[in-house]
Amino acid sequence: MINRSSRDPAYRQIADLLRAQILDGRLRPGDLLPFEGRIAQEYGVGRVTARAALRVLREEGLTVTERGYGTYVVEPQPRVVVRIPRGSRVWSRMPTEDERIALGIEAGVTVPVLMYQVGGQSPKGPYAADRTDFTTA
Repeated sequence: MINRSSRDPAYRQIADLLRAQILDGRLRPGDLLPFEGRIAQEYGVGRVTARAALRVLREEGLTVTERGYGTYVVEPQPRVVVRIPRGSRVWSRMPTEDERIALGIEAGVTVPVLMYQVGGQSPKGPYAADRTDFTTA
């Protein structure tokens, strides 16, 4: 349930609860999440708060919302491990439209891209931040 005295806003707490259900398998790919009104009623919050919680999950790539259908859980994207040399300079930025299309990042979803550079070489990337792990091991 929602802890009203928590530093975390209610929408984050709701997103955390729903995310836990997705990650532990109680909600599976293809399953519909409760609609905004139901979430608002269940957690004692407004629809704007419920909408914000669903937006967090969508931005994390865990769900997709289709107008007239609802919000449902999607199959998780496989993670890519990229080995980078120690001392690399790593940064993130928002993708260009061409990069968004090439990486399969849905329009309207906030997913930064990761870049890295070794010494004076050309930057390497972009890599979608929601499904890329950098390692020096």
